Amino acid sequence: MNKLIQKRIAMFTALAFSAISTVTLADHINDHKACDPIFPCPMPGENDFHGGIMWVTLIGPVEDSVISNTTFNITWVSDGSSPASDLLLHGTVMVDNGFVDFTVTGADLGFGSGPGTFTGSVSTDSLNGIAWPFFLVAPYSIVDLQVDSVNGGGIQGYAYFAAGSFIKFDVVEPGCPSACPADLDGDSTVSTSDLLELFAQWGTSGPADLDDSGVVDTSDLLELFANWGPCP
Repeated sequence: MNKLIQKRIAMFTALAFSAISTVTLADHINDHKACDPIFPCPMPGENDFHGGIMWVTLIGPVEDSVISNTTFNITWVSDGSSPASDLLLHGTVMVDNGFVDFTVTGADLGFGSGPGTFTGSVSTDSLNGIAWPFFLVAPYSIVDLQVDSVNGGGIQGYAYFAAGSFIKFDVVEPGCPSACPADLDGDSTVSTSDLLELFAQWGTSGPADLDDSGVVDTSDLLELFANWGPCP
């Protein structure tokens, strides 16, 4: 079966069987509003998941949002029946008119074994791109996620995601100002390539007009140097 069709069937399955899935509305997540630089997707909590295998369908960033980084911030509570390091989060994010796969394990998050509460964070730029809308929840995109163990047998015993566990997308939504306007090439760092782009636009009213004076000039050059380095 075509991989794209398989993934769409999985999404419909997750949406159809509410007893084993969670759908969270994006505009109710941590008071998220348009132009917020982070779009958070909460993980299913203690009331939703106590182990086994679970499909989760989350509402992702708004259509045409530019995703520049994705961070998995996870707090996992376990009775130790399954080592926390064996936690497996895998699925897809709808970007660039298609599905991009991701896999994060408890080991990636630095989790160990035994009973306890484990907290970790891991970031990736592998999901960067333009958010693609899903027709059932347009204009939002979809994050399709399976919670499992690395051996494929599901989470044994009692385990769940504690409150505050999120997948967080760093985004610029359509029509919103960039959080790092001096990053002219969109690589999340103000560097030589941005300097060269500014010089290429010298004397024009292009995007390198950082102070909105109507022309790219010395004041924009100074603004670029003031923001040199990784974007906040």
